[in-house]
Amino acid sequence: MQVGDLASHGLETMLPVRLTEYVLEFVHVSMGLPWWATIGAVVLGYRLLILPVNAWSQKHMMKTMQVQPEMNRITEHIKTANMKHDYMSSAKYSQELLALRKRADVSLFKPMVGNALQLPFMLMMFGALRDLATIPAAHMDTGGTLWFTNLMAADPYMILPALSAIGTIGSFELQNKLNASVEQSREMKIALRFVAVLGAAITSGFSSSVLLFWVYNTGFTLLQLVLFNAKWFRNLMKIPGVKKVKFVRPPENFLDKMQISKFIGGKSKSGQPSAPQYKEIKRRS
Repeated sequence: MQVGDLASHGLETMLPVRLTEYVLEFVHVSMGLPWWATIGAVVLGYRLLILPVNAWSQKHMMKTMQVQPEMNRITEHIKTANMKHDYMSSAKYSQELLALRKRADVSLFKPMVGNALQLPFMLMMFGALRDLATIPAAHMDTGGTLWFTNLMAADPYMILPALSAIGTIGSFELQNKLNASVEQSREMKIALRFVAVLGAAITSGFSSSVLLFWVYNTGFTLLQLVLFNAKWFRNLMKIPGVKKVKFVRPPENFLDKMQISKFIGGKSKSGQPSAPQYKEIKRRS
């Protein structure tokens, strides 16, 4: 097999997908790697390429997390003022929120740049691997390893989709534990886990090449999170730490009020816990 052989099969795909197919073919032929290693090498190369951008986005995300509890507090005041049709107070708190964002150098766009670069890559790899899995000349039917030797077929044991779901859930959990200034609610955690498991079930019929790509990608995401939380890397990239707090929303019912009152021990003049309240539970250096 030589570089350019797959193009002779007349793949009818969009230009970005064709370029991705060419990169996969070039790495596969020039480096002599089997397809399962080729997919991993391309993912590794791209993730290393955008690592500085991801670190820059992480830096700005942590700046946002540092003031997230305060922004949530002001947002609650805005909601309360709007419910009472107190538009003067709402405008005052809105100006306070804008001033806080400006003072803390908080951007809504910068923390999303890293993820924005990953999304098109995932779509292009999905399209390219899906097409290559339909071409017998690519020999992806013998390009796998271990139990998934045929990358053109679905994983017969559903291990790859399960690994992908575990990696996705692990990324959510680790991100919340290490980086989030506001502790996620139990309902949100359950919802994210359910979506990951549902996604694994829906994609279980995809070719093993696509599923293997997702396993690689989620694995590198986990490694990146660990790297971004290493003290030496944070110091190198000037990534700040965060304080973690609980209870960013007012209690919704009597049981929630009792739990918050017991946790914080603070009450308003009415005898109920004042809301919103925050309690620092962790400080990252």
